Amino acid sequence: MQGRINASLEGLTRGLALEFAPVRVNRLSPGLAATQLYDGLADDTRRDMFVSAARGLPAGLVGAPEHIAVQIMAFLANPYIMGGTVYIDGTIA
Repeated sequence: MQGRINASLEGLTRGLALEFAPVRVNRLSPGLAATQLYDGLADDTRRDMFVSAARGLPAGLVGAPEHIAVQIMAFLANPYIMGGTVYIDGTIA
């Protein structure tokens, strides 16, 4: 189901980029990131979740807000990126 949703959003991004050109439309698809969203979990539970997730990723780490921010800055700085989707999830693209 998640794959279908992502494919739909990718198509929507491309369609909107064509429709609204020259206004740029791009999409980020972040994976698990260590954010305040998880602050409600017990420290041990949160740490174990992140360690377990990191073991399953080729990058070997869970994302941080800075990893996502770097890509946002790239989208803003590069006017040649149009209708793109970037997956920031620690996997191999």
